[in-house]
Amino acid sequence: MCEQAIRQLGEFWRWCGLPAGRWPEALAKCRRYWGLIRAHNARARLTAVATAEEFYLKHVADSLAVLLAWPELFAGPGPAADVGSGAGLPGVVLALALPALRLTAVEANRKKAAFIALAADELGLAGRVHVAPRTSRELAKEHDYTRRFAVVTARAVAPAEKLIRNVRGLLAPAGSAVLYKTPPAVEAELPLARREAGRHKLRIEVSGEIALPAGAGRRQLLRVVAPG
Repeated sequence: MCEQAIRQLGEFWRWCGLPAGRWPEALAKCRRYWGLIRAHNARARLTAVATAEEFYLKHVADSLAVLLAWPELFAGPGPAADVGSGAGLPGVVLALALPALRLTAVEANRKKAAFIALAADELGLAGRVHVAPRTSRELAKEHDYTRRFAVVTARAVAPAEKLIRNVRGLLAPAGSAVLYKTPPAVEAELPLARREAGRHKLRIEVSGEIALPAGAGRRQLLRVVAPG
């Protein structure tokens, strides 16, 4: 079953527009990443996912979904942040997929932050993935991070309205925050999210629904765009 999941993930990788030639190396690092999560999960409470199949199809593929919705977000050199990063998702996966990406993983839980730093080192990402063991609201008040990021991601963190309040101070002019949601969550959260965005002159875009491989679920994303 795991090999079938890997084949389906490889197809999804290519569907996301990522080069087929980089897939073998990325897969090797995804395997290593999963091994690290299993080794540290009990101590750091990184994820409830219990099998490699779930990890590949529900975590790795899901992390890549933004590349189907708005691939242009990662075309430029601007720095990115992943808030409430947890085990490093989606940030670590995006850094594996995009060799030019420079990422700040924002994770207030010290054990999880330490795990992300360990994983970045083990996966050869230490030069491109920096860990900030703070909340996004705390980070946004620090001079070096205020209005710094061209892209901010947030997956399975909080309702959209709260996320907008917390991450808006991190967004560079014309920067985008991408909130990973399910279609039912988008329907439920969008009215309050639009109201909160309007208060700060932010614009919201909604992606189409994205089917994860092997029936692993459906994803929909909100993009919150700062004024230029």
